[in-house]
Amino acid sequence: MKRIKQLIFVSLILVFTAISASAQSHKVSGTVSSTTGESLIGAGVLIKGTSTGVVTEADGSYQLQVPDGATLEFSCIGYKTVEYMPGPKTSLNVVLEEDLRILEEAVVVGYGVQSKVTLTGSVTSTSGDDLMKNSSVNLSQGLAGRISGVIVSNRSGEPGKDDATILIRGRSTLGDNSPLIIIDGVQGRDEDFSRLTGEEIESVNVLKDVSANIYGARAANGVIIVTTKRGKFNEAPNVTFTYDLGLQSPTRIVKMADAVLYAKAYNAELAIGNRPAIFTDAQIAAYADGSDPDNYPNTDWCDEVIKKISAQHKYGVSINGGGERVAYFVQFNGQMQDGIYVNSSTNFNQYNVRSNIDIKVTKDLTLGFDLNARQQHKDYSAYGAGSDIFYTLLKLKPTGAAYYSNGLLRSGDYNPAALVSDLCGYNNTTINTTSATFKADWKLDFITKGLSVNANLAYDLIGKFNKIWQTPWTCYSYDQVTGNYNATTSKYFATPSLREAQTNTSRTSLNVNLNYDRNFGDHHVQALAGFEQYFYHMDYMQVGRDSYMTDALDQIFAGDGDKNTWRTRGYASETAQRSFFSRVNYDYKSKYMLSGILRYDASDNFSAENRWGLFPGVSLGWRVSEEPFIKDNYPWLTNLKVRASYGTQGNDKIDPYQYMTTYDFSTSTIYQSMFGGSEVSYIIPGAIPNENVTWEVAHTYNFGIDGSINNGKLGWELEAFYTHRKNILCTMNASVPFFTGMSGTLPDMNIGEVDNRGVELQLYHDNRVGDLMYHVQGNIMWAKNKIIYMDETPWGEGHEYMDLTGHPMGSSLIYQTIGINKDASDLQKYTQISGAGLGDFIYQDLDGDDKITNYDRKRTDLTSVPQIVFGLNFTATWKNFDFSMLLQGQGMVRCYYAPYSDPLSNNVNWDAAEKAWTLDNPTSDYPRLGSTVSNGGVYRVSFYHRNAAFLRLKNIELGYTIPQKVFGSIVPIKGIRCYIAGYNLFTISGLTEIDPETADGSGSSVYPQMRIMNAGVKLSF
Repeated sequence: MKRIKQLIFVSLILVFTAISASAQSHKVSGTVSSTTGESLIGAGVLIKGTSTGVVTEADGSYQLQVPDGATLEFSCIGYKTVEYMPGPKTSLNVVLEEDLRILEEAVVVGYGVQSKVTLTGSVTSTSGDDLMKNSSVNLSQGLAGRISGVIVSNRSGEPGKDDATILIRGRSTLGDNSPLIIIDGVQGRDEDFSRLTGEEIESVNVLKDVSANIYGARAANGVIIVTTKRGKFNEAPNVTFTYDLGLQSPTRIVKMADAVLYAKAYNAELAIGNRPAIFTDAQIAAYADGSDPDNYPNTDWCDEVIKKISAQHKYGVSINGGGERVAYFVQFNGQMQDGIYVNSSTNFNQYNVRSNIDIKVTKDLTLGFDLNARQQHKDYSAYGAGSDIFYTLLKLKPTGAAYYSNGLLRSGDYNPAALVSDLCGYNNTTINTTSATFKADWKLDFITKGLSVNANLAYDLIGKFNKIWQTPWTCYSYDQVTGNYNATTSKYFATPSLREAQTNTSRTSLNVNLNYDRNFGDHHVQALAGFEQYFYHMDYMQVGRDSYMTDALDQIFAGDGDKNTWRTRGYASETAQRSFFSRVNYDYKSKYMLSGILRYDASDNFSAENRWGLFPGVSLGWRVSEEPFIKDNYPWLTNLKVRASYGTQGNDKIDPYQYMTTYDFSTSTIYQSMFGGSEVSYIIPGAIPNENVTWEVAHTYNFGIDGSINNGKLGWELEAFYTHRKNILCTMNASVPFFTGMSGTLPDMNIGEVDNRGVELQLYHDNRVGDLMYHVQGNIMWAKNKIIYMDETPWGEGHEYMDLTGHPMGSSLIYQTIGINKDASDLQKYTQISGAGLGDFIYQDLDGDDKITNYDRKRTDLTSVPQIVFGLNFTATWKNFDFSMLLQGQGMVRCYYAPYSDPLSNNVNWDAAEKAWTLDNPTSDYPRLGSTVSNGGVYRVSFYHRNAAFLRLKNIELGYTIPQKVFGSIVPIKGIRCYIAGYNLFTISGLTEIDPETADGSGSSVYPQMRIMNAGVKLSF
């Protein structure tokens, strides 16, 4: 007992001593400066392990009450953080060294990495952490606004069909402009890109100039390189669980006229031609009061078919870490996205497993095995979203209805309430993807220091099964005499029918690289020599039955026995590529840089004589800031680099076998009489071959100036670029006239030329104010292309303004409207198109021949591909809170959108009905309804060629992290982060009827983009 009392006494003494010691403190003051003697303003001075601290004043001074025995932490953006224990000192002056991590950051440049400080090419990047802020389930949408020089256009929000269109620095070919996508060093995995998640991505790098030359024949449209996460050796396991719930709604749905406005507008349109009204006042009143919904419905078809809110889910669990010999990153994730329809049969589900394993066999030899397995389920109605559902949804008149008041489905072959459901069948696709990559990295320092060899062998297997089951459905018609509701069958599908298709694809890629990286005093040499072989094979088989006696069984064997209703089809395809490549980088003191790239490619798209292509490139760089006249006089100029590059790049994305004589199978009936009227299959020749078909070649020039002030307080990257694309495949329209009879049979020739030029600017700013740390980064690009030559059939003397040559690709011919015929004098004053009357457009007579013809159309320079794109990204942290916001937009862009305006055939847009010129609204500048002359779907007119510029709040997110110390040592939680976010929350645009990113000409007949409100949690163990 006595000993226990002694222990208690000693413990109490120790506790009181500790409390007394902790209560003792003294004031510490001093200055914080850089190695050049510059006072650092806003540097943080923090008592380590606490949130207590101050920031330095304008002269770099600080003072802080510091507990005895405490450690002070000094930090400043752009400088290395240091720790000091002042002890009994009351004065402590601290000098912070510059932190060159930003400059020394490793950038993925294709088959390797390179220090950003010595990078001479144009490469921009974003991280997986940034992409995790994308609320959409589609990764491709998350690139919008984040990466300079990249145009991302999202045309649809339909689940599983919402891939964005990606262009790097605009368009420069008349053919395929899509960039090459490389995932973990392997090509051909393009379809995987949009289905990756930010949680499994380390970085996304975009090669835009000669830096893309390392990919030679496929580099002309730029390259996107995706690197997934890997484990680290000698790192404790880290387990992360994420879950995100999103609530979706359309960004914009076209507002159509209700029954009352439709009836009044239709009557007003008839009055212009002195025709009697269709709707009486009593009928209009009945539509308005809703007293008889069966006979006088007032239907908003969008409200009837589209839900206010639909859900999406994202979830995942990962574990990463490593020991002395093995490092690992393993993740499982899933996604579910519901359609926006009521009683919807549309949804998308995905399940993905990724395993990246590295094994250190010896200190010099590391092996890797990456495995990725993904399953996608895309479920849709038997009707397409754009061409069927939304087209019908917006055309149907509001004087009809989907259901009777008793809930029975109304008859009609195009009732959207049936089209969006599984009443009409389904169109389902399952995609199974397995990708495996074997890697080896062997350091050969025993031969010579800096020498190594690495190789990878990749094999991908994709199975796609599509099943389309189309069935009639039961609906009802009302007999006003008997008062009965009679069941009928829809007539669109006479009987059930079935199509099943299986596509099996395999890809094999082998890559071997010899690397050399070594310093010789102030000289640094980095060299690469490599070989790559790629092989692709695809098998396709389709079977079908056009007739079934019943819809009870959706299987092939249950179809009718009549072989005339049987359908079969199948084919195979394969391609191969072989490449040799090399790259040499040299720099002296990281001041003067030189880089050379050479790629030698072969593609089986071309004949043996034209199969190989040589693609060289060179780039130079000069870090002016390392020169004494800058370093000694302007120390605040942390980095100033000038760089320039030139290279030739190829594009082999063309239809294969154009150099060969091909044949097609046909079952046309024109030869049946020769075979007694029997159905026969016969072989017919295809197009005339072009044995000399070869690569498109892009000559690319780039000039850039990079800089930063005070290690990131302000930074910039300014670039100008120019690409001249030659050998573009074009049809010889002018050289071989139509009257020769050879039109349509001649092969394409490598005769086209296109120019593309532009400017990019990136600005960024980092700062810290007390506990607040923030980062601002903005980017903007202007790019414009012009067709130099394409063997275009001329429009004739005096009509050169109609030629496409000399204008951007995609430029369309449009009638110019100069007003509305508001009275009889206008009809006499202006040249009129045939059939024009009061309320119709006045067309401009461009060629002055006193008549409006096809020759009065003008070529426009603005297209649906924006010439200006920009983004502004802001991130900030304050204590345990974090915030991010991304603004994205486009300019110098047009979208052709002509609203529905014919009340005889369909409903009309609300704005068109309200603003239309009528006898009661004779001063309106909006055209009349019901006229072919003013129907933008009949004549493409400038009035409907809308400005599609916009500024959009693409992403916004607010998070809070509960740190580990809250849970203590008992609960094994490292932290919990909770957040709320939004996606496409608002858009500022002059085009208010539809989303301004909607594809040109598609109008409202497209599944809309989504606005998402989401919340999520991330747990780390």
